[in-house]
Amino acid sequence: MNIYLDNGYLDIGAILSLGQPWVFVVGGRGTGKTYGALKYVQDNNIKFMFMRRTQSQADMINRPEFSPFKALERDTNVLTGTSSVSKYNAAFYRQEWAEDGSRVNVGDPIGYTCALSTIVNLRGFDASDVELLIFDEFIPEPHERPLKHEGTGLLNAYETINRNRELAGRKPLQVLALANANNISCPIFSDLGLIDLVDRQYRKHQEVKAYPDKGVAVVILQHSRISEAKSATALYKMSAGTEFADMALANKFSANDYNNVCTKPLGEYKSVFAVGDVCVYKHKSRREYYACRVISGKPAKFDGTVIDMAVIKRKYDWLYFAILDGCVYFSDYYSKAKVLDIFT
Repeated sequence: MNIYLDNGYLDIGAILSLGQPWVFVVGGRGTGKTYGALKYVQDNNIKFMFMRRTQSQADMINRPEFSPFKALERDTNVLTGTSSVSKYNAAFYRQEWAEDGSRVNVGDPIGYTCALSTIVNLRGFDASDVELLIFDEFIPEPHERPLKHEGTGLLNAYETINRNRELAGRKPLQVLALANANNISCPIFSDLGLIDLVDRQYRKHQEVKAYPDKGVAVVILQHSRISEAKSATALYKMSAGTEFADMALANKFSANDYNNVCTKPLGEYKSVFAVGDVCVYKHKSRREYYACRVISGKPAKFDGTVIDMAVIKRKYDWLYFAILDGCVYFSDYYSKAKVLDIFT
């Protein structure tokens, strides 16, 4: 399907028409993800919630000077502003010019802001009028610290906003999660069990794929004319060949390292321990280890609980040093992420 407008930017309407409640869009910088999402809700009068990961990020967009609608307002002359509604949240309003030259809100809110880090602590509010949850920048930048249990927090936020609307015969809340290609094993993909799914799609160079059994659609931009055009700009001329440019233009997951991801003959190894569906093996004749999703032999088995992870980290601390020495191989990125998660 075509997910690009004639001008090369993303067609958010086409992407949402995939019809899945959860839609993840991963793409290079400046390809029209946020702009397109806001234009879509503006053009279609859709009540929305605009979410960022942290409260400090939400506080920034709550300020008129940093409104995500600024570019859209410039292009369409439709005034949109924010007004605080609580310590943590703001509301977006259509606005008009008053006689004194100030901007005044008109009508009811068209949308709201929130932060994942604080919405999980908010209870008792009614967001039944919200049709679309726009989660902007859901993959943290490499320098950002992950939140605790981000995936669970997102599910709780969804439950709080969605409530029982489906039981009443209404359509479920639709999530549009947007991000740059920083890390496949980001907290959201990891906590929601999507790493394997996204990794397979990425390696098969599939740009758009729906997974109806999970109610998920994933878009990994690969044919953006905007990314191609940006390669000739000052920033990307200077940063050509760097990990940053690969992420921003080529949509490569820059924080991921596919080194040591390969297939090994399992008969040369002896199982040591298994965590969930991933087993770690030791080579029979040399200092080499292999992790894959085949469990054989009699490995020590762990469920992956917090206590289990602490036990593994202490008992098999030698594995961490083997990873640093490049002596550990992985059958796929899912297995690698699972093992690395023990020591991070």
